[in-house]
Formats: sequence, C-alpha cells, structure tokens
Amino acid sequence: MNELELKDLFVSSLESGHIFDNKNRNLPFINPKNEIRIKNEGYFGQFDLVIAILHRNSKSLQASSELESYQNILMRTNQLTELARSEKRRIDCISFYPVELKSSRDVLDGRLPNQIMNAILTFGRSMVVLDRKHIKRASLKFIRMLPATIIAHTGRKDYFRVISVFDRIVNTGMFNIPKRRFVKTLLDNGISEGIDKIYKRLSTLERINQKLIFNQLYNSDAGFLKEEVEFLRQFSSIEATMSYKKQILKYVKESESVKITDYL
Repeated sequence: MNELELKDLFVSSLESGHIFDNKNRNLPFINPKNEIRIKNEGYFGQFDLVIAILHRNSKSLQASSELESYQNILMRTNQLTELARSEKRRIDCISFYPVELKSSRDVLDGRLPNQIMNAILTFGRSMVVLDRKHIKRASLKFIRMLPATIIAHTGRKDYFRVISVFDRIVNTGMFNIPKRRFVKTLLDNGISEGIDKIYKRLSTLERINQKLIFNQLYNSDAGFLKEEVEFLRQFSSIEATMSYKKQILKYVKESESVKITDYL
C-alpha cells in the first residue's frame, strides 16, 4: 500500500481502538478513556501526522515523573497552551505524538533517524508507523533500538500492533549539565564555596536556553516566566569582562612546537 492508504488505516485504527499491545502497557494512545485529536501534515508538513492525546485528568500522566511533565510544559509552552485553550483542557492533560509513516513503497534508510530526532526535539517523543513489509526478523532488532514507539500494521484491515515502546519524554538531552562532573570540575579549579548556588544559576540559564531553542523552532514566543525575566535582569548587572583572545593566542603558541610524537 502507499503512504496515504497506510495513513487512512492508522487513523481508522486510532478511532476504532484497533491498536493492540501484547504486554498490556497503559499507553495513552490506546486508552479508550482518552480523547484523540489528529492533525494531518502537522507543523507545516514536518510530520505525516500529529496526534494530540487529551487525558481525562492529570493522574493519567503518573507514568511519567512529575519532573518530566513539569519540564515538558516549560520547554513547549506554546505548543501545549494553544490546544489547551481550544479544547478547554488543563495543559498537563495533553500529550503530543508526532507520527512518521513508512508504507511498503518507502525504504527504511538514514532519513528515519533524522526524522525521529526532529520529532524528539520538537515534541519530546516520536512514533513510527510501519507497513507489514518492514517487520522482518532481521530488522526487528534494529527497529526496537530506535528511540521511538514503533507500531506495525498486522496486514488485516485497520488492525495494528505495538512493536516497541519509547514513551519517555526527552526534555533536555545534550543540554543537561551533569551535576557530579560539574562539581568535580569546580573543585579541580579551586572553587569549593557556593557550588550549589552556581549550579542552580547555570541550570536556570540552561532552561532559558532550552525554551528559546524548543519554542523558536517554529518562530514561537519563548514565554519567559516573571522569575526568569528578573533573573536575566539581575544577571545582566554582573560586572565581568572576559577576553578569550589572549587565551586562544596562548593555546596557538603552545601548539606550535607540538609534535605527533608527543602523543605517542
């Protein structure tokens, strides 16, 4: 079948409750108590589908940690509030699932990991729907390693089954500051006082930077909190002039006499 046919079958499966999980996990897009909204070619055609799950109440989100939900709301404020207003729902009762469809006419190649990463950076999670052709014994091991929830067509009408689940919200990824390593670095550089305060200040800057990145992927307003605005105002009052030019010149000069044998 082609992509359009696979898409129609998958949408029908969502609406009919024909997606099955052999391990009986409480997956939001399978739970009949939750409402589903589907946007075709969501986010300017970036994704084949974007599914919005409207949880009946915030208790449905207990599978994810409260911190994950909190961080997700902070990082993706505009994405969530727009739907929350139109649906008159609490912002913490909404989950987005960007969907990438791969029909029997598609080839699984290097584009798929890029598409998954794009979904994760935009929504914090990814879902891939595959035609039956792609579910082979040789490919299953690779497919299950992907950081996405994988769903496959069974070959029968609009029935699908869950192959693997990666439903943890990815909030920060590479932007995280590893606290233990950071503390060790400070101690190695002779800084032993106020470490917790330094870490908290940098964590706040980290969150602000993440909000800029995630919310401006599609030219959205970052939506700073009042506390964050005040933090930036106080941060700007620090009198500190740093010049890296001298340090760079020092490194260049030191490396002039370096020989390859120095590394052996």
